[in-house]
Amino acid sequence: MAKAAGVLGVHLLNRDGAAIRGGTLTRDRAGATAFVVDEAYLRDAGRPILSLGWHSPADPEGTRARLADRGDKIGLHGALPPWFSGLLPEGALRELVMAEMGPGDHDQFDLLTRLGADLPGAVLTAPETGPPASAGPLRLERVHGFDTPRPEGLVKFSLAGVQLKFVARAEGERLTVPGRMGSGNCILKIPSARYPGLPEAEFAAMRLARGIGVDTAPCRLMPVEAVEGIPPALLSHGASVLVVDRFDRAPEGGRIHIEDAGQIVGATAERKYTMATTETVLNMIRRFSTDWRADILEGFRRVVADVLIGNGDNHLKNWSFIFPAAGAIRLSPAYDIVPTVIYAPQDGLALRFVGTHGFAAVNFRRLRRVAQFLGLDPNWIEAEMRAVIRLALARWPEEAPALLGDTRGEAFLARLDTLGLVREARG
Repeated sequence: MAKAAGVLGVHLLNRDGAAIRGGTLTRDRAGATAFVVDEAYLRDAGRPILSLGWHSPADPEGTRARLADRGDKIGLHGALPPWFSGLLPEGALRELVMAEMGPGDHDQFDLLTRLGADLPGAVLTAPETGPPASAGPLRLERVHGFDTPRPEGLVKFSLAGVQLKFVARAEGERLTVPGRMGSGNCILKIPSARYPGLPEAEFAAMRLARGIGVDTAPCRLMPVEAVEGIPPALLSHGASVLVVDRFDRAPEGGRIHIEDAGQIVGATAERKYTMATTETVLNMIRRFSTDWRADILEGFRRVVADVLIGNGDNHLKNWSFIFPAAGAIRLSPAYDIVPTVIYAPQDGLALRFVGTHGFAAVNFRRLRRVAQFLGLDPNWIEAEMRAVIRLALARWPEEAPALLGDTRGEAFLARLDTLGLVREARG
């Protein structure tokens, strides 16, 4: 079936809401899509970074060549180029958006048209032709100086991940799903029928990780009764919601750009588990971070925390970079830390680490091998990670039962004895 041709302008916003045009994303009547970088953006030596996948540190000519290259900026059969596909919701949230769009032949371009005013990070897309009917019922709303489609329905935003979540605005003791796009300052994770106690389990894991030095996004539990604007049926599977403050939104209302590792390498859908390894991610940090020693140490700390906590879902889209100021590239705060072993006891690391997915198989020899691969002192990394594990063993016997409950807490602590890292640290 022929599609309606469409054009989206692609813009990067800053903390003040000012926009820089990055280029044009088009769809033709055959459903093929293409992103063409704007010539002014290409010539601007001080341009903000859109993607680290198109950025060569200390090599301006290499960066321009990557931006101008068309190879990874084309999509076929209704799919967007991989980088833009990585901005779209997955799983339950995508299903909810598709239901609100109504019957029809909807593709990824339609989704981006519909949700482009409230995307992760600082990207905003705005139609430069009339929005296609296949994007569902829409009306226009002015956002940061652009006329953008406002969806009719509950979902006016895009968030990555398969878990059902919403953008909300926290105001005192109330949480409201905002009617205006781009005005949410937190992410709301609701109870799950499939995974009982998931908000509480994720909150516990985030707190335990923070207690051993992991830089986590601020989060808290709130009662479902505090939520306004979400149908009660969606909140009926538990007593609490997890509220995570957005680090890609500035307090003054502007936006802060972020990009996940899946977007950098072009991993879409299930390839977020297979297209790269943990070593790949750590090497990205070594290459791109403007404070790489601090961020590499943080990266190793997160690997150890995943092993200790049993987080088997730290895939490429759960590692992100943040661009907090001009010229600054840092590892973003950690998010989506979940003790998946509670629900899948045989779970393992989402990304392979030195040839293994097994939590128990990760040991100091593997940590040292990665340190050497990155050109770091293995003794430094081992000493720092031993200190992290000792801190966990000192704090968690009291904290884990308090956060997870006695039954889950005792099982959590007993599992530590099965881990190679723990045995070696104790020995």
